[in-house]
Amino acid sequence: MKQHRDTLTALRVSRWVYGGAFLIPFAIMVVVFWHLKITPFGHRNLLFSDMGAQYVPILEYLRTTILHGQFHLFSLSLGTGSGLVPLLTYYVLSPFNLLIFLFPAAQITTALTWIIILKISTIGLTMAIFLRHAFLKTGWSLLLFSTAFSLCGFVTMYFYDMMWLDALIWLPIVALGLHRLVHHHHFGLYTVSLTITILSNYYMGYMTCLFSVLYFIYLTVEHQSTPTPFRTVWQMHWPAIRQFIIGSVLAGGMTMIVLIPTALGMLLTGKSTVITQNYAPSPLFGPEVLAQFGPAGSTYGGHLYHTPSVFMGTLMFLLLIVYFVSPRILAVEKKRSMWLLIAMGLSLLITILNTAWHMFQQPAGFPFRNVYFFTFIAIVTAYRAWQTHPAQTMNDPQKVLALVWGAGLLTIGFISARILPKLYDKVEPTYNNSLYLHSQPAFHLLWLALGLLLVNTMLLFVSEWRPVRIGLMGLVISAELGGSFLIGTHGIGFGSQTAFTKAYKADTALLKQVGATKTKPNLHRIEYLHSTIGRAYQGAYNHYNDPLLFNYAGISSYASTLEEQARVFQHDLGYFSPNVRRISPQGYTHVTDTLLGIKYRLNSYKTPPITALTTYAGIGFAVPDRLARVQLYDQDALTNQQKILTALGVQPNTLASASILNVSHRLATSKDYTNVPDKTTAKIDGDRYLQTITLRVNATGLLHGYSPENNVIYSSLRVNGKKAKPLTNADGYRYVMNFGQHSKGTVLKISYLTANPDAGDHNQFASLNQAAYRRLTKRLAQQRFKLGPTSGVSWISGTVTGTADRQLLYVAIPKTPGWTAKVNGQPVKIQSAMHAQSIIPVVKNYPGMIGIPLQKGENKVTLSYQTPGLKIGAIISLACFALFLVLWFMSEWLRPLEARHAQPKD
Repeated sequence: MKQHRDTLTALRVSRWVYGGAFLIPFAIMVVVFWHLKITPFGHRNLLFSDMGAQYVPILEYLRTTILHGQFHLFSLSLGTGSGLVPLLTYYVLSPFNLLIFLFPAAQITTALTWIIILKISTIGLTMAIFLRHAFLKTGWSLLLFSTAFSLCGFVTMYFYDMMWLDALIWLPIVALGLHRLVHHHHFGLYTVSLTITILSNYYMGYMTCLFSVLYFIYLTVEHQSTPTPFRTVWQMHWPAIRQFIIGSVLAGGMTMIVLIPTALGMLLTGKSTVITQNYAPSPLFGPEVLAQFGPAGSTYGGHLYHTPSVFMGTLMFLLLIVYFVSPRILAVEKKRSMWLLIAMGLSLLITILNTAWHMFQQPAGFPFRNVYFFTFIAIVTAYRAWQTHPAQTMNDPQKVLALVWGAGLLTIGFISARILPKLYDKVEPTYNNSLYLHSQPAFHLLWLALGLLLVNTMLLFVSEWRPVRIGLMGLVISAELGGSFLIGTHGIGFGSQTAFTKAYKADTALLKQVGATKTKPNLHRIEYLHSTIGRAYQGAYNHYNDPLLFNYAGISSYASTLEEQARVFQHDLGYFSPNVRRISPQGYTHVTDTLLGIKYRLNSYKTPPITALTTYAGIGFAVPDRLARVQLYDQDALTNQQKILTALGVQPNTLASASILNVSHRLATSKDYTNVPDKTTAKIDGDRYLQTITLRVNATGLLHGYSPENNVIYSSLRVNGKKAKPLTNADGYRYVMNFGQHSKGTVLKISYLTANPDAGDHNQFASLNQAAYRRLTKRLAQQRFKLGPTSGVSWISGTVTGTADRQLLYVAIPKTPGWTAKVNGQPVKIQSAMHAQSIIPVVKNYPGMIGIPLQKGENKVTLSYQTPGLKIGAIISLACFALFLVLWFMSEWLRPLEARHAQPKD
């Protein structure tokens, strides 16, 4: 009877503890966001970094397309068109994202605030569940450890990359599943939790798979009282090893529905490039990492490259040391725990290992994304030390030793942080080393860290465990974690919720005028150069993902899943692209307008804001088949456009080069830097010169310029003394410049800053003959691809007339895997209309747009898209799920039931 009452009491305590594990980080986050005045607690929002540039547009696109019945697995809102599955699996699949459907579009930022708060709170809950069931102990002290994990350094630094938080939610459950697998030979929880982790975010799920291998090995040898030969361990734990292998394979198999199409999609991105220096056995940091065990060691200002964020509260750091000092823990157990921590530490320290943990690609910003595994192991180790009751089991010299070790390590860390990063930057002055130098914590934080260490030492080494002392520990660690989170936001340029709500409604109303908000998706494209939504952002906003945010077919994108082939094609035409994740609408010409099917160009800051383009000839049109043989070259945009015009059969000099009358330069003065946004960057590596080119326009139309050798600081551009800089800061990159409409014979003076005035002789200037080009677009429109009423985004049907001189249908959609075509009911092979080339980051040739061979006369053409790998992935996932159910029922239900029936009755 007493045992029954004790069980009920423990159950009630566990429920209260679980509630506290969720509510304590919830309360801390509410207080932090209230202090920061983040919506719904104030007028600010999370429109910064990846949150503002990617998550808000992507989730709003998902919300809008589903609610309006426009959802497809191919989207024209991603650059010039891309499969949607890699984007969904990388950014969207967390079940917490369902909250966005409870909020209107203009309030989606409020939804994201609640999603982040709930995710961080759930991390605390699952950590408490793990500790309760893995160690079979309950009590209020669990809240110290669950809260430490929910607001650890990783969460502080990367909470706005909220897709990663799901991995921290499921990690304790995966670990608990491994405990059950090793101790009870039950693999169900491990397999299910690992499957959900991978489905939530395959990138972090991959890391969890690596961690599972290491943690499983640790658990199999954890309770061996003496060193045991490998063969003996293998034999003893073979049932668990067998179930681990089966469970892992089944988890991978059940996620193939997302892994196969995602893998095929990611192979199309520029992130598949191999950089050899990422595989060096070199260290990524030094002893300065020890400073991160102190509070407030990292802030958003250093988010691009910084030391691993290992902060978990000073109490956890102290208990981690206590574990290795305590006489109650066997030396062999200390050794095994030490090796596990070393293994996790090496995965952070050594370049090649760190690269392997990041799916064999070094992160472009936000480094050491696998640091939370080290934090998890460290907190679990600290909890083991807590269970030894160190106040009662350690003598005074051992307590002093723990304090001295803690103080010494922190001191070494802060002193190293003052010296070593400067040395790294001096010996090898790279961009990352410069960022690393400026990301180090202030030295005065050492005194705060030592003070907190002393306070926690006094609280920890009290002989009696009373609730008031645990409560004091809870207040201290909550203040540490909440304060570190708050300080970690320093440098963030939060957005304005008031401005976002107003601008979103204004931009939506403008887009409505061109039919962009219709329930039936449009297949013509819109180029929105400058929407008012940028007013809601404190920092620079480059409008890359406006097509997603407002759900229209555009040409720009910013995502880790951007298809490289389409980006290179646009870049070869002259569009601005700073890296493999971004493509901008800046760099357009009338030729690109026609080729990409752009019908309207919008700019909220011009009157009128809407321009209906006369160069629009449809989403597709019949062209000479020689267009399929056109090869575009990197860094030669205007020449590429001339090749295209020649293939289309225009008259010579439709793209007429301007006559250069004079080129002069002089050393730049401080006055010349007035319009340059980053003066220090513009002056780096030597002097700058002001170059002036006098030219005569040889055709009436838009005048364009291009710098093959990239010798123009675009922010300094002037035409006849007037500013002509682009809307997006393109300094350091190439794009086709637009100098406006000019008549034939006009003489202009174009000036700009440059580091190499001698290279100015290679700059290209040309005008597109407006009248001649208009005649071409009229001819193309006469044989345009006339779409049927049932055409959508992933199924396009219509008619087009083929003639002897135009036997190829050009469709302004990238020729990517997944598209199939039929002409007059018969399958045909899709050709590549043009090919594109990249030089940076690697030399490679890519297909261009879709080309479909035509017969003479009227052709009924059907294009359909199916996500590559989705069908086979679904079949494998269903088969593995069925097999899992059978094996799970047999091993965890049927056999235990038979064993109970087989026991002799009393």
